[in-house]
Amino acid sequence: MQATDAMVREMVRKRHRRRRTLLMSLLAAVVVVGAALVGVGLVRASNTMPDKVPGTVPAQATDDKAGLLASRGKVRVDLYLDYLCPECRNTEKALAGELKTLQASGDVSVVYHPVTFLDNRSSPAGYSTRAASAAACAVEQGRFEEYTAVLFDRQPAERGPGLSEAQLIAAGQDAGITGAAFEECVRAGTYTPWVRYVSDVAASRKVALTPTVTVNGKRVEVTGADAVATLTRAVTEARG
Repeated sequence: MQATDAMVREMVRKRHRRRRTLLMSLLAAVVVVGAALVGVGLVRASNTMPDKVPGTVPAQATDDKAGLLASRGKVRVDLYLDYLCPECRNTEKALAGELKTLQASGDVSVVYHPVTFLDNRSSPAGYSTRAASAAACAVEQGRFEEYTAVLFDRQPAERGPGLSEAQLIAAGQDAGITGAAFEECVRAGTYTPWVRYVSDVAASRKVALTPTVTVNGKRVEVTGADAVATLTRAVTEARG
């Protein structure tokens, strides 16, 4: 009986050790995933497409009104960016020159999707929406990409208030925007409903984090050191 009791106690100890090992492994996996997502924008994807397109959309909106068409061609490159996302800033800076080259090629559609996945990471919440709406105002002035570059240069830290309305307007001046129309558009939040629509459509398409870049609908990993080469290779393959 004593031998049997000892065996049972040993079995219980082994079971507890296995359970602790499993829990530690799961915890380590969570830490690794969390570290991998530092600097990106993350959202829970939805299966539901928005049922109504906003009444006011930018002039360069795509046919489905869920993006901004910078150029038109048989190969399509889509970029999903959040103005509070640090990795989006890095991606935009890395790819800016190549995207200009692709636009000039005549056979590539470059489509931008300014999304608002990180709205709750500013305090008060909502900076991603305000910045994306202001960027849509820049579209009407023909300076979207220039304005995007300025916003990323001045990207605020997460958990802070973000750029103020006055700072968003001043960024337009540094992007080469003149006249009162841009300021009026920013102050009115003209494109706030539209950028929320863009974000909802992106989530319904299983775009769950930013930056996301796709070529003909296939996701391309462009957050590494060879981002330009990776994008160029994907476009070349899509051209056939």
